[in-house]
This record gives sequence, C-alpha cells and structure tokens, in this order.
Amino acid sequence: MHINLCAKRNDIANMNYEKLNLSFISSLYGGYWNYDLLDFCYMINPYFPPEGMLDEIVSNFISLSRNYPSTNWHISSLLSENMNIDLDNIVVGNGASELISAMSHLFIKNLAIPVPTFDEYPNRLRIQGKNASYFEIDKRSFNLNPDSFVEFIKTSISNAALIIRPNNPTGQLISKKDTKYLLGELADLDLVIVDESFIDFVSSEKNPSVLEYINDYENLIVIKSLSKVYGIPGLRIGYAASGNAITMSALRKELPIWNVNSFAQYFIQLLGNYRKEYEHSCRRVMETTKKLYKKLRGVSYLHPYPTDANFVFCEIKNDFTSTDLTLTLFDKFNMLINDCSSKIGMDDRFVRIASRTEEENGELIDALRMGE
Repeated sequence: MHINLCAKRNDIANMNYEKLNLSFISSLYGGYWNYDLLDFCYMINPYFPPEGMLDEIVSNFISLSRNYPSTNWHISSLLSENMNIDLDNIVVGNGASELISAMSHLFIKNLAIPVPTFDEYPNRLRIQGKNASYFEIDKRSFNLNPDSFVEFIKTSISNAALIIRPNNPTGQLISKKDTKYLLGELADLDLVIVDESFIDFVSSEKNPSVLEYINDYENLIVIKSLSKVYGIPGLRIGYAASGNAITMSALRKELPIWNVNSFAQYFIQLLGNYRKEYEHSCRRVMETTKKLYKKLRGVSYLHPYPTDANFVFCEIKNDFTSTDLTLTLFDKFNMLINDCSSKIGMDDRFVRIASRTEEENGELIDALRMGE
C-alpha cells in the first residue's frame, strides 16, 4: 500500500503558493503534506510503521473515525501491558508536548535546563509564568558535565531539573552511569525529568534507558515521545512514567477525558504485533544516520558532531550563517532544515539536520555540496 499525501501547489484552493516563504512554512510547525518540500527539520523514523500495520489502520478508518476513543486510564493500560509497567506508573499523552505542559503546570516552579535544549520546555515555562535556570553546556563538545550541572543546581533556586538523552538539538548522550549519578545527587528536588524521546536510536550503549530506575527515585519522571521513534507524529502519542503513583494520578487528572484519539489508541493496540519490525526499523535508522554523518563530514564548510540520535548537529565554518544556509536550501532546493540560531545558548553558526531515507539524505548532501 502506498499513500501519497504530498499535494502539488495547485491542488489546494485559495492558497497563493508563489508567496510561500521560509518564515511562513516555519510558523506552521507541520502540515507539510500540503507543500512540495523535503523535511529535514522534524525527526521521525522513516522506516516505521510497516505496510501491514498501515493497512490495518486504513482498513479500520471508518470505524475509528466514527467512534470515541477510550478514556486515558484504559489507553494507558494498553501501553503499560506492552511495556510491562504497572498502570499506576504510566500516563499516555496527546504527544509528549501535552505531558510537558501538564507537568510544568503541576510540579515546576523553577526548572534547571541544560542549553541548548528542546524548545517546548522553555516555551511552556514562559507561557505559564514559570521560571527557568539555564545551564550552558560546553560548546566545544556539547557534552553535559554531571558535576558542573549538580553544582549549578545547588546554587540556583530550582525545584526541578531536566535531562534530555540524547539531547535535542545536539544528539549527545549523557551515559546511563552518569544519569544514575545525577538522579542520586538530585534526589532532594521535587522533580527530575528525563526525556528519552530518541533513546531507541542510541547505538553507543546497550539498554541505555533509565526507565528501570523509576521505582528507585520517587522524584523521577521519564517522558518519551512515541511520535518520533514510531514515525507517526500525526497520531500524537507520548507517555510519562514514574514509580510515584501519586504523581502519576495527579498528572492523569490534569488531562482531558479524551486526550488521545481513536487512531492513536488503535496504533497502541497493534504495537505488540510489530515488535520485530520496529526493532529492525531502529537499526536501519541508526545505520542511515551514521552514513549521513560521514557524508556531512565531507562537506567542506560543515563540522558535524557525532550523534546518538536520528539527526546530526552541525557547525558552519565559513562566513555565512545558519539562517543563510537554511534559506538557501529552502529557496533553491525545497529542503527544510532546523536553524538553531534562535535557541537559548546558541548563536548563528549551528543547524540541525534530521536523517531521512538514504536516497533523500543523498539529495541533501548533493544540495549542500553545491554551496562549496
């Protein structure tokens, strides 16, 4: 089965595509099937779901679209069975972003954040009138120093801390050993969020997730977007897990009764039937990203950083800026990458490039080399 959602420019009424520009496209944060472009900005698994799984969802489209989804506790129970986690310890959200917002509202006064970071955390804090304490990561390696971060937190007024592993946008992984050290040092905080949205693409460690520690640290919440790793951002699925049942109960109560749609619920129901296909897709993502990294090293004006995620963080070494490069790729090649210049702790020399299929990555490399 093949579904083509990429509409041509004249297929959508009442839109003047001649006036499209990067600023407009970036302001949409999605919906890119309406436009003829290659998206290297948002990071998803291009090798999942498999055709059989898509067939099952499409064949049930009418039933799923005409029926209400179950309430949160039941949908969470479906994922808890798949992950072998007790229902009281997991909450499913309408993407990780819904859970980030709810956690911020309920538990955070001042969040210690290593920067650069995923924008949703500081953005949500600002919108809710919460505070953040920003810890700048060493810009030579972009590796988080655990001792320095602990010392920073102890001298700040933070009641909560954020650890993203692998980090977005840098792709750097703080090891499981160092993360456990941080959890021990930060046990007196109200909350420690460990975001593992890209953990399934890690190749430098075996069993890198700290999900197994949720019962050891009562202030630990592991959050994960399933949209990225399972290649279904349009379905909007994420989860938060904690050994603290009281925390999870409060989080579940903060969400609407129908916060997850029927298609997402059905997708979760099917997951157990496609474990092998998913594991294979993650291996393909790792291999494809490694090849992309090697090819980016061959672009004379880029310095790509090693990555443990499905994207590559790059520093621009010549005179033009990250905005210049992003605009050129969009205007000349209909390609979209992430300009990191607006991120906290960043300047105008850095971009993030998501890995797609090998063929699509090859098109990007060809475009980048035309600028040499």
